[in-house]
Amino acid sequence: MNPLGIATTKLPTRSIMGMVVLFVSLIVFGSVFVYPVLRASARLGGEIAREKARLEEQQALIGFYTEFKKLVDQGMAENLPPAKAVPLPLSRVSGVSGLFETCAAASGIEAVSITPDPDSLARGAKSLSVRVTLRGEPEKFRDFLVEMGRLASLETVENIRIQRVSEGFDYQVVAWLALE
Repeated sequence: MNPLGIATTKLPTRSIMGMVVLFVSLIVFGSVFVYPVLRASARLGGEIAREKARLEEQQALIGFYTEFKKLVDQGMAENLPPAKAVPLPLSRVSGVSGLFETCAAASGIEAVSITPDPDSLARGAKSLSVRVTLRGEPEKFRDFLVEMGRLASLETVENIRIQRVSEGFDYQVVAWLALE
């Protein structure tokens, strides 16, 4: 007995080895079978969260889609004459950001950045690419697109990207303006 009066026994070496083997086999089992399952589960959880965010964006924009679909189904979009782009004089290229700021102000959406692409000018093209980043609600963005469509020098809209952020939605539009 020890000084405290507690009986102690020494474990046999065979029992200690058995416990060590059991502990090591549990660690191996966990790392081989359980860890990959947990990793795959976390990956799937991330994919589910991304898809939920995409679904929320689509649900927020479904009203606009149905309105536009009704217009197309009624044939209203087909009767519109194609707009002829009036080339922007090269002397007014420096004021391109002002054109888009005016469209943003008229529609009530916040213009975050307006960046003309100088490479499109350097290539000697007859068009100027402009990247416009906006922040606001979908209704105001629709109004911005209408205002932008009224620009006489607008040739085409290359792409529109919509991203949901904490302040609402961020929109990125790449538009091409006709140049003289």
